[in-house]
Amino acid sequence: MGPSVVRGGMVALLPVRMPGVRPWGGRKRTSGTPDPALRPGPQIGVDLIAVSRVRRVFEGKPVLLATVFTEEELRYSTRQRRPFMHLAARFAAKEATLKALGTGLTGRMAWRNVETVHGPWAEPRLILRGEVARLARAKGLHRCAVSLSHAGNYAMAAVIFTG
Repeated sequence: MGPSVVRGGMVALLPVRMPGVRPWGGRKRTSGTPDPALRPGPQIGVDLIAVSRVRRVFEGKPVLLATVFTEEELRYSTRQRRPFMHLAARFAAKEATLKALGTGLTGRMAWRNVETVHGPWAEPRLILRGEVARLARAKGLHRCAVSLSHAGNYAMAAVIFTG
């Protein structure tokens, strides 16, 4: 995205030409080394979910909770004043991760293959396991960042993968 300009309380994004972007196909390479332009670029996934929906689906269903969330995610969330708000953010992170990978939940993937934990400064981090981790590696995506937010009845997550 380009720079933004605020006018009368509205934000307008200004288009910016991205440096280094080449048209599809580009020039022919004669050496055996891969073309750097074919390397995967950043992969982004975003999800927004109503906290009330998460409450309605999971409240009073410990088996379903244990199917979707890891022990650490449940332990952290249930210690909070509004546990379903935190569970909703973690569910949004799972969805955003699968969107960034371009698949959704398919094949041998499981919800618990994506776990949100806290880093040394309490920042959210993702741990990928199983089929989800295998797919990320196969796509050349080795780094991941996640951002969680919640306000009112909504929780959201944004995930970005890079090579």
